[in-house]
Amino acid sequence: MQDAARAACVSYAFKRSWRCYPNLAFDMITLGIDIESCGEDEIARNFTSKVDHILKNRPCIATKTLEIVFRYYNIDVCNIDNWFQTAVTPGIEELTVELSSNSGRYYNFPWSLLANESGNSIQYLNLARCAFSPTGGLCFKSLTRLELSDVHFTGDQLGSLLQNSFALQRMQLKCCNTIICLKISFHLQQLRYLDVFDGSTLLQVIEVEAPNLSNFQFMGHRQVQLSLAVGLQFKKFDLSFPGAVSYVCSAFPPSLRYVAALSLGSWREQILTSQALEC
Repeated sequence: MQDAARAACVSYAFKRSWRCYPNLAFDMITLGIDIESCGEDEIARNFTSKVDHILKNRPCIATKTLEIVFRYYNIDVCNIDNWFQTAVTPGIEELTVELSSNSGRYYNFPWSLLANESGNSIQYLNLARCAFSPTGGLCFKSLTRLELSDVHFTGDQLGSLLQNSFALQRMQLKCCNTIICLKISFHLQQLRYLDVFDGSTLLQVIEVEAPNLSNFQFMGHRQVQLSLAVGLQFKKFDLSFPGAVSYVCSAFPPSLRYVAALSLGSWREQILTSQALEC
């Protein structure tokens, strides 16, 4: 009875406190979604119902972080556009959207929501399994970290997204399989870390002009052409693709002359030990 009384007092005192909490994380574990006894459609409806209820009963206060992670995403059931309209407010700092579905349909991210004060305050943006069609007017002047995983976009669209991201320090691209030429512009002068994990055979060229890039990692299924600006001084440089050792030995970039940590991963390649040591 004492435990029950204490719980009742705490429940009453904190009954409405969650409604003013600035950090929102929606995933199946947090929302208590049971995936063992439900089909995918029912899971999607339960997830949608709970998120709708939370946002409906939450007053219009500023959101600092918003995370939506759902691997049973159903475009016909989930009200993600409405969730963004409610939760993405001016002053938001972190936004994570990770969706996956067996239907193979990608969520078309509403970039117009970030073409205002909300975009100006974003510091961390993480998108997975989304369609990528940014429009004009985007200004991510506070963005320091960008992670895109299995997102459909072209090199020009990425350039449009990054054209005003002068504060960007870290960028990771993973399995973004529709890009052919990746250009890292000179105006990204704060960029220090660049990780590219390519899961396709479309990527052909990586051009790096960011003057202060010090950590670079590329992992892919085929050799790509690297174009590195003169004057780059890498501290850590990782390459992993078929023929990586021969590629570096035959065209050793001047930017690697003073690299502190060089890592090469290769397969389906035979090279004499003396050649590797000489390189």
